[in-house]
Amino acid sequence: MCEHPKRLVCFCLLVSAAASGHCQSISGRIVDENKKPVPFANILIQETSSGASADDQGRYYISIDPGIYNFVISSVGYQATREQIIIKDKPLVHDFQISSSAVELDQIEIRVRRRDPAYEIIQNAIERKDDYLSQVQSSRTRIYLRASETVDIRDRKQADEEESEASPTGELPPDPFEEARKKEEARLAKINLVEMQLVLNYQSPDHFKEERTAFKSYGSQAGLFIPVFHQTDFNFYHNLVDLKGISDIPMISPLSRLSILSYRFKLEQILKEGNETVYKIRVTPRKSGDATAKGFVFINDSTWNINRLELNLHKGGLKFYDDFTILQSYKKVDESLWIPYRQEFNYETKSGKKLFRGNTVLIYSDFEKNYAFPPRFFGNEVSVITSEAYKRDSTYWNRARPEPLEGDQKKVIAYRDSLEAVRTSVKYLDSLEAAFNRVTFGEVLYHGVGFRSEAKKSYIHLPPLTGLIDFSVVGGWRVGPYARYFRRFDNERIISTGGALRMGFKNEDVQGNANIWTRYDPFRQGEVAFKFGREFSSINSFDAYLNQLRISNYIMRDYWDFFHRIELFNGFYVSAGVGFSNRKSIEGYDATSIINEVIDEVEPIKFEGYQALISNLRLAYTPMQKYMREPYRKVVLGSKFPTLLFNHKKGWNNILDSDIDFDYVDVGIEQSLLLGTLGNSRYTFVGGKFINTKDLRYVDLKRFRQSDPYLYSDPMHSFQLLDTALVARDWFLEGHYIHHFNGAMINNLPLIKKLKIRTVAGAGFMYIKESNFSHQEIFGGTERIFKLGARRRLKIGIYGILGQSNTNAPKTDWKISFDIIDTWKRDWSY
Repeated sequence: MCEHPKRLVCFCLLVSAAASGHCQSISGRIVDENKKPVPFANILIQETSSGASADDQGRYYISIDPGIYNFVISSVGYQATREQIIIKDKPLVHDFQISSSAVELDQIEIRVRRRDPAYEIIQNAIERKDDYLSQVQSSRTRIYLRASETVDIRDRKQADEEESEASPTGELPPDPFEEARKKEEARLAKINLVEMQLVLNYQSPDHFKEERTAFKSYGSQAGLFIPVFHQTDFNFYHNLVDLKGISDIPMISPLSRLSILSYRFKLEQILKEGNETVYKIRVTPRKSGDATAKGFVFINDSTWNINRLELNLHKGGLKFYDDFTILQSYKKVDESLWIPYRQEFNYETKSGKKLFRGNTVLIYSDFEKNYAFPPRFFGNEVSVITSEAYKRDSTYWNRARPEPLEGDQKKVIAYRDSLEAVRTSVKYLDSLEAAFNRVTFGEVLYHGVGFRSEAKKSYIHLPPLTGLIDFSVVGGWRVGPYARYFRRFDNERIISTGGALRMGFKNEDVQGNANIWTRYDPFRQGEVAFKFGREFSSINSFDAYLNQLRISNYIMRDYWDFFHRIELFNGFYVSAGVGFSNRKSIEGYDATSIINEVIDEVEPIKFEGYQALISNLRLAYTPMQKYMREPYRKVVLGSKFPTLLFNHKKGWNNILDSDIDFDYVDVGIEQSLLLGTLGNSRYTFVGGKFINTKDLRYVDLKRFRQSDPYLYSDPMHSFQLLDTALVARDWFLEGHYIHHFNGAMINNLPLIKKLKIRTVAGAGFMYIKESNFSHQEIFGGTERIFKLGARRRLKIGIYGILGQSNTNAPKTDWKISFDIIDTWKRDWSY
């Protein structure tokens, strides 16, 4: 058989060779209904499962044994044609004609050795995608969401041992029915489920607002994927698909304008589905990378829009999951409009011997195109859920579900509803409270004694005997009790109060404190705190760890502090506080302890005691801050704009006998940036000075943190090669920048990529006017993420730093860092 006869000489030689053997041949052209050639058309012989391709002029040549054959001719943009041909004992010249007319087609596998037609199909889809992005200017649709998670123990021996330990032991033989019931209850207890109904409102180009009208939760929501559409649109007509909360970086869409640089495409099948011809295209990353996916994209013929897709994300970029698959299906609502009607997400997380399997399904209905929204409907509030949404009963859910629950999901709802009925009964709450409030030896000795009121949602905690002993940098061991009271109200308001009393063994001095804190406005994060007491206080609590162990960093103070914080309007936060303290030197105290065996420093700072009344006002504004509104609280989602900061600290003179007199101001800006597949950056800049120094004491100077040996500190607020703690009275400037490449560089190094490390780089600078001191440093390093549990992650980094100041020659050093992810914010400290 000969394929691709592109030159006449080759053509003649092949004909001559075929004529001299037992094979015969068929040749000719493939043309359309206008007799124009169809370049690179596909020819499939069903009986031999082989075929060929035409050249760029539609010409073809096939060497074949005599017989009766069914030829299937196809090409992108044309309906496939099937024709039966008889090959006799002499060469046959025959032209095939294909057209766009409808022809019945089952499934045809494409096996060709030229450039795969999938590239042309994808290119057609890319050229049309702007039309589909602009096709809907506004819409309103209902969505039913169901998210579930099961927990499986992969080691059956371990599972049997756990069940055996949980089973009762005794002289009577076990009841097999009771054992089966308990096993089933234990299995159902490991299944978590959330159901939600919402109305999704959309306005081009990127405005979303969710109205969550019904919500029901069974078990824990921690491992469930519940999308917020402002963050997770999953629109694959965009070049990049944001995966906030799922991955550190966005995914390159197979329909990206430069997708050919990231993916290989292969036409797997041509499917006939109703009146539609659908191309099934395999998507494979050219390089295994965190910004790509693999799977299938189904494209409709002629209209070149997405019919459905099945894509699996690379695990290297996933934050909490070890595997994440997206399934998306579209349906036709008019002659040219296809919209998503079903999305499904399957995800897994492994932790030790446990496997957490999750599934989230979204089903769309009641689509309204070009919906007329009232003015200012879309804004910074991107999702809202009212208290009524939590009150939907089983009758509502039975009517609202577009798909029936699966077997286990039905059992989970029945099982947890029965538990809820028991757990909310007065009898159960009383028994639970009595059991919790029973004092045990272990509580008294190790854990602390607690007393809980289920009705009031309050809690009192007293220390264990081992908790009565404490250690202070100044003077060493101290002893004394503490207590704490906490209460949460139905409207999410909180009050917490506590206190402690400690006596030092060496100096026989008594210190203590008391405090009260309340969140009185959960939605605006309004909170008030008041505390007072006597204590050894650190002069610079942000200094290097070793400096925190030096007694020269401590003074004695009798104090009271008042603090208030609230969001005045969206994104604008005001924090105000005032505090009074009577400051004294710790000269005269025996400050030695076991620390002095490591830190050879026992001299405190010496000064004459004085009183200080200090107020502090801090303003922070983030324009266009997006948020979710819940019945009693607000969940902030962030903004694409930076946060602007202003801070003013004043020392008051002759008020409450205060001896100081100063004013300090600083201004700053900070922001987190997502730079597509290149990674994410953070920066912060701040500058300030004392504008009044009439009576500025040593304790109140502006301070800069000395670097720690070996340990890498937060690069957004400190330096890594600053060998001394610095102070400033006049102007200072400070800036920090860090960029996480999130695999963007390592992806090009296949062997190194297997180590699962990521690269990071950054820089920092400072300038202090009064000492004419400047310092600059750059750093780069690698980080690796380790599992601490199903959703807990530890990031360990190793960095090389190069620093230079105008008083020291350039120097280098190595540092190591440890950072645990914030599971609530789903982000790292830096």
